[in-house]
Amino acid sequence: MAEARAYPSLGGYDDEFVNEVEHELQCAICHLPLKEPTLTKCGHRVCKQCLDEHFTRLECDAKPLLCPVDRENLNRDRDIFRDKATERKILSFIIKCPSEGCAWTGELRSKDSHLESCPLKVVSCSNKNCQVTLARKFLQEHMTITCKWRILRCSHCSVSHPACKTKVHEKQCKRFPLYCLQSCGAAIPREEISVHLEKDCPLTLISCPYSQVGCTTKVQRREVESHLQSTVRLHLDLACVKLNNTQEEFKQTTRKLEEKINVLENELMQCLERQNYTWKVIGFSEILRQAKKGVKTTIESAPFYRYGYKHKLRLNPNGIYAGKNTHVSICSIIMKGDNDATLSWPYNKKVTFTLIDQQEDLTERNNIVKYFTADAKIGETCTRPVTDENMGRGFSDFVPHSKLSERRYIVDDTLFIQVQYTTVQ
Repeated sequence: MAEARAYPSLGGYDDEFVNEVEHELQCAICHLPLKEPTLTKCGHRVCKQCLDEHFTRLECDAKPLLCPVDRENLNRDRDIFRDKATERKILSFIIKCPSEGCAWTGELRSKDSHLESCPLKVVSCSNKNCQVTLARKFLQEHMTITCKWRILRCSHCSVSHPACKTKVHEKQCKRFPLYCLQSCGAAIPREEISVHLEKDCPLTLISCPYSQVGCTTKVQRREVESHLQSTVRLHLDLACVKLNNTQEEFKQTTRKLEEKINVLENELMQCLERQNYTWKVIGFSEILRQAKKGVKTTIESAPFYRYGYKHKLRLNPNGIYAGKNTHVSICSIIMKGDNDATLSWPYNKKVTFTLIDQQEDLTERNNIVKYFTADAKIGETCTRPVTDENMGRGFSDFVPHSKLSERRYIVDDTLFIQVQYTTVQ
């Protein structure tokens, strides 16, 4: 029987054969039964892997390829042959199972099939990081029960971890139950401890539910009901005092709010009154034509307020007095308003009329502007109205008809007249 020797870097079989292997079936290099037998042209048999290793060493030393037995020159492509007949013969030899304690014997070709299920074959644990080797029949128990690297799923948070890391995980697990720090006896997940102490623990000191009305007592949560029952009268007295104070505060707040609203309303009114009033006159050509025919000689704007005074504008398209038939005339009229009793009379504002030049480029515009200052000496135009409206005051020669077409004062048969009322300093 062939001597059992191991050549890890070579290719021969190192199995224990039941029958003796003839010399001619042994590799000339490793001296073990041939594995993948290869026949040289000079008639020597070697393992394919052994011959490849032999050729590689020669090539590294820059030497020609030689037969390992008789040193005859060989060509890797032409002088080397696969010996299938010898391989079939060797694979039919009977061997023993290499696993210690296994009684199996069989043909060499069945070795791999047997080893895949041999219960005594030494195998490695497949759990990550585990370096243990043991007989296959003990593998399942080791991997699932005793291996320190087996994966466990935390029953509290369902996170997986190696068995040897259980203690470490329990110190970090957010759902791991801990006993209440105040020794109330409850076991609470680690992440809920603060919530338990704040909202549930019967031993936590909390303020009396009537703290908002003045009760300063702090009691354990479990004693709240007892405290409430023993202090009903005190809490009623505190509630009455709180209610009275709240009512007074509400009155003061309401008064301040009303004062603030009045201030804001006045500021808003003043802001609005400081804005210009713009009158948009649509269809001016027809208005002028009718005025020249004497059918409708005036048009008026909607009433509006400025500085508390009620106004309206009146336009004579075909002019009046010195501007009749040649100019557009305009005047501002003070009307009887809601605020007259609180206003200063006679009226003394500066009134400015502007006919807008509708050029798109603001820098190119040439507006027509005329103004006057109200004067109580001139009739009843500035006194407090005793009828629905006073006489108007303005300009009979506000703008000549001929000038209306010189620039873009009328666009899409529409003109814009702006009036501004300012305080005389």
